Amino acid sequence: MNKNRYDTLLFDLDGTLTDSAPGVMNSFHHALTSYGIEPATHEELKKVVGPPLRYSFSVFYGVPEERYDDIMKYYLEYYLPKGIYENSVYPGVPEMLGRLKEAGYRLIVASSKWQKGVDIVMDHFGLSQYFDFMGGSEVSVGRVDKSDVIRWIIDTAPITDLTGTLMVGDRMYDVEGAAAFGIKTAGVLWGYGTKEELDRAGAVMTARTPEDLCGLLL
Repeated sequence: MNKNRYDTLLFDLDGTLTDSAPGVMNSFHHALTSYGIEPATHEELKKVVGPPLRYSFSVFYGVPEERYDDIMKYYLEYYLPKGIYENSVYPGVPEMLGRLKEAGYRLIVASSKWQKGVDIVMDHFGLSQYFDFMGGSEVSVGRVDKSDVIRWIIDTAPITDLTGTLMVGDRMYDVEGAAAFGIKTAGVLWGYGTKEELDRAGAVMTARTPEDLCGLLL
């Protein structure tokens, strides 16, 4: 039974529901090499997992805004046929989602991943069944970062009670994106962020495992 004041949970995807790091990093490596940027080491590429793609290409690798579409073509050359499937569901996640849904929570995906990518991954791993709505980015209409996606979800899903909504994510971008609308965040520690990062960003609680998150919310 839901013992909290929340009724809607917004779930990040990469690093929260699935471990997408191998496919994202391999796709970045392919894009950078094809674009003419010296390939980064595996360790250096870890930083691109989590932030929006546009941010990572621009801030970490200096790709100008007007060339973003060009480098994304290279990224998708690898990602769509192969990288998107170099991915796995974190242990315990399906069970966690089933328990939360059974308890009456409304579950929504809020990801800065490309909308089509969200749909493909969620369907491929059988996770769509747990969610009432799935939101991702769509650059062509100006839906780029986490706050853009959350704004669209609020308007489209729709969500009328923001105080009854909790973001669940693994990085500071999740916390900051939700905070723009007064939405609190539960940080998860099985993904790509650290407790220090999530606490510093303002997460109101953290969970080490999917089972721990259920313990906090049920």
